[in-house]
Amino acid sequence: MRWMFCISLLVVAGCGGNHGPELPVSGSVTLDDKPVADALVRFFPDKDTDPTSSGHGRTGTDGKFIVTSGTGKKGLAPGRYKVTVNKAVNVQAGDSEQGAGAIVEGLDIKDDFPPYYSNPAQTVLAYTITGDGKPIEIKLESKKKK
Repeated sequence: MRWMFCISLLVVAGCGGNHGPELPVSGSVTLDDKPVADALVRFFPDKDTDPTSSGHGRTGTDGKFIVTSGTGKKGLAPGRYKVTVNKAVNVQAGDSEQGAGAIVEGLDIKDDFPPYYSNPAQTVLAYTITGDGKPIEIKLESKKKK
């Protein structure tokens, strides 16, 4: 009877959103060729990638980041991902500066980047994770090319 309990524990431990090996993912974010510090880089699985796989990383002062998956491990499952970059900045009351990002309703913050970089539904950023070990270079521009 005791061995049945042990086998049950092993089966339950092995059943938890396993989506394949997580491959190391790192990179850098620049805006107009300058490093972006303290930005949140998020990876959302695209339509043919395991929907349970996602991850994020925060840039350092040098603009570099390392991705941690939703399971808390370093890296992501192989596949294609939509990517967003967000950097919240405080807006002073009465601040008349019109930034590229949308004002968050009910809060005195706005996103420092426009929706085509910061919104998962509108982002133009997408990368394929293959495990080749090459850092991802996310090059943002302050003015969108037409």
